[in-house]
Amino acid sequence: PDGRLLNRELVREGFCWWYRKYAQGDTVLEGLETEAREGRKGLWADPQSVPPWEWRKRTVEWRVP
Repeated sequence: PDGRLLNRELVREGFCWWYRKYAQGDTVLEGLETEAREGRKGLWADPQSVPPWEWRKRTVEWRVP
């Protein structure tokens, strides 16, 4: 009830990616992710972090014989 939005707070703290497919043109989320990246917060502390959509794609490719 404090007026904050969970998705923005998660992106701000570097706990998740801004998934552009579902939030196209959201300049607020874009800015928050940029700040988190530059501040190396959360998942951005790992220079080799992999977005979930890329990880899932790789996992499927690995399973296919």
